[in-house]
Amino acid sequence: PVRLHAGFFLALAMAALAWWFLWKTTKGFEIRMVGENPRAARYAGVRIGTTMVLTMALSGALAGMAGTSQVLGLDHRLVRAFSTGYGFDSIALALLGNSHPVGVVLASLLFGFLRDGAARMQSVASVPVEIIRIVQGLVIVFIAAPEIVRGIYRLRAPRPEQAEATDEASSLGGPHE
Repeated sequence: PVRLHAGFFLALAMAALAWWFLWKTTKGFEIRMVGENPRAARYAGVRIGTTMVLTMALSGALAGMAGTSQVLGLDHRLVRAFSTGYGFDSIALALLGNSHPVGVVLASLLFGFLRDGAARMQSVASVPVEIIRIVQGLVIVFIAAPEIVRGIYRLRAPRPEQAEATDEASSLGGPHE
């Protein structure tokens, strides 16, 4: 049986609304600015504390809407521990989706398909569900790895003048010839 309900379409509508709000309004620009560089945002006159509280309130409202959708649309009652692991998953989805509403929707569809496939694999082929958690972790690691490596080793692409100097040195034979 298909467990699709109106909450799925509500989530898509909220993602579209979040995209519009974050990329088409001044307040959305301020939220993105505070998230990217709070010092620059403060210098530009953005009230950091107010923006953070607004962001948390909006995030809480969206999380509450998602929980309500889960309870009313899928389970039809509040079940014990229905939300275990959703906090970790939401952080992983934001990371995987690069904190962009469209990316988060695509990442959540990927995780949803993996979870559904895990349940089917367990019932049909006796494959443990934990395999999917490992796959999800590997996806996150491979997505985050370039950023982590840059942060740890402070690797940067050579500046154009450095690249030209390197090219000139190699064309002149360099010090080893």
